[in-house]
Amino acid sequence: MDLRALKTFEACVRLGHFLKAAEELQYAPSTVTLQIQRLEADLGVSLFVRDGKRVIVTEAGRWLYHEASALLNSIGAMRQTVSDIATGVNGSVRFSSIEPVASQQLAAVIARFCKTRPKVQLTMEVGGSRSIAERVRAGELDFGVCSAPPSKLMLEFEPLFEERLGVMLNMNHPLADRDSIKASDLARHTILVKEPTCIYRELWETAIYGAQQNLFSCMEVGSFFVIQQMVKAELGIGIVPIYSGLEQEGSLVIRPIADLNPVITIGITYKDRNLLGKAALLLMEDIRSIREPNPAL
Repeated sequence: MDLRALKTFEACVRLGHFLKAAEELQYAPSTVTLQIQRLEADLGVSLFVRDGKRVIVTEAGRWLYHEASALLNSIGAMRQTVSDIATGVNGSVRFSSIEPVASQQLAAVIARFCKTRPKVQLTMEVGGSRSIAERVRAGELDFGVCSAPPSKLMLEFEPLFEERLGVMLNMNHPLADRDSIKASDLARHTILVKEPTCIYRELWETAIYGAQQNLFSCMEVGSFFVIQQMVKAELGIGIVPIYSGLEQEGSLVIRPIADLNPVITIGITYKDRNLLGKAALLLMEDIRSIREPNPAL
């Protein structure tokens, strides 16, 4: 069946007159009549019968009107949804970020995005840089916010900012009153570090590699939040990215490591910009607003 003919038929029944339907659809009256005739010929039934000057809808016509109305409404919704997806008003985005970038840098950006685009189905995950890059390559994620992926994965990478490692200390710790700390100052203290697959753990071990490495006693902790709570409980010293949001007034401070200055670049990684939906591209653009250096550094 011709969709235009169904639309014409629906208008004729709804408005109760062929001429009114022609005016609404901006057709010539003869065009409306011709489309109805073709629809009846295609179906092999009469949809209208004439009673003098009146045109009455047949039983078959009444059933078709009900179905045609639902179909046209569905098509209208489909058209609107497709249009919304094309403009980024609707759609879906699935991405992942490392911590503490996710909580310290991206949370506010994501909240604003969701408020302005409530129809977009957004899934934000938190993971490690390696797994994020591999999942982006596999097509499981639209993009990721992490360290630079291995070249063998052939992913695009847009640098956003640099992060530096620091030392998280309890305010009662004897090193807490210093503006900066040397690596040698950490000797014989319990050092709380992330798991071996974490980029911050790798950065720390690369920075201290050499003669000083055996001076440190490290304890692996799988969460920056747990490291934070353990330092607060005066269990050890945490190695964390320098974020003011990880400090706690009166309890915790983060100091730079003066003689090491370990730095890593964080950015957006994706497979192919042409494969990304409009909503994903818009979210990436919002995330680029954090390109400026971290004010806590």
